Amino acid sequence: MRTPLIISLVLIAAMAGFSVYGLTVIPEDAMIARHWNLAGEADGFSPRNHVLIGMPLLGIVFTVLFLLIPKIDPRAEHVRQSGGLLLVGWIGTLALLLVVHGSIITAAAAGAAGQPMPGAALYGLCLLIILMGNYTAKSRSNFFLGVRTPWTLSSEHAWSVANRTAGWLFVLTGLAAAATGTLYGAPAGYRVFFVCVVSAALISVVVSYFAWKADPERQGAS
Repeated sequence: MRTPLIISLVLIAAMAGFSVYGLTVIPEDAMIARHWNLAGEADGFSPRNHVLIGMPLLGIVFTVLFLLIPKIDPRAEHVRQSGGLLLVGWIGTLALLLVVHGSIITAAAAGAAGQPMPGAALYGLCLLIILMGNYTAKSRSNFFLGVRTPWTLSSEHAWSVANRTAGWLFVLTGLAAAATGTLYGAPAGYRVFFVCVVSAALISVVVSYFAWKADPERQGAS
């Protein structure tokens, strides 16, 4: 875990660097956009210092959580066998936080009207879900990563089928959202992303149930 921890610390340091930059160029009483609606319009703002401090702290929280997963999961061996998914989720999440933080700070520093939705984050999000989809399809059953339902956690067959399904759907989600964002703008790309993610989750849950029903070795089978 040393290498991902070092990478995490570098990414958190980069977030802190953006925050220091923000302290020097953004007025102390400024309100910075932190949330956007589906039309891409900023509809949530926070004081400058909250934003500058919050993102690096969130990076630290995520780092601690990802460090703990292999230690507290009852199926620790399966977590280790799903190491690719753990590392992509860990480093990808922190890298995405860095992109979002940097985009927000630079837009606020430039005095962008309404501080538009960070378009760069869309492509980072798409890349992250494509990579996670690839590793989700190869993961082993555990309590923190992948498609976790009562059925996938009581049947290795259901886990395999549901997570392969989710993996392919996540890859398609990333490709569709990136293409939409390129053709029609970031807000449209985000809308496609979230609709597809919700759909993929629902489909995977349903698939997990029917795969569990078809497994004669499932836990709870009579």
